Amino acid sequence: MKRCWILITLICLGLIAPRVTLAASAKNEKGDYQKQIEKQLKEFNDKLKELKGKAAELKEDAKAEYNEQMRALEKKEKAANQKLKELKSAGAKTWDKVKAQMDAAMDELNKEYEKIASRFKKT
Repeated sequence: MKRCWILITLICLGLIAPRVTLAASAKNEKGDYQKQIEKQLKEFNDKLKELKGKAAELKEDAKAEYNEQMRALEKKEKAANQKLKELKSAGAKTWDKVKAQMDAAMDELNKEYEKIASRFKKT
């Protein structure tokens, strides 16, 4: 009888242990992803400061267009930062959805930046 309980306990642990390992792995993935996004947003912020520095060299007519584009870029940056906040508080059930939204926000942010940065390369 005692052997039977030991066997049942071992079987149960064998079924539970992989779930605990998967949960820990998912938590590590989430933390790593958040750090990656935080790093990308910091790097983006540095690039944004660089763009603002170059804007001082623009002529008045070009500054108006630049300011409009910068407002759109800053709006996308705010959206990405908001998604990061959502990502940090996302649970296991919503993680994949919020992660996909975060990826999309970062893609939009980078596309908008490249569009503006390419104009500086032309001038």
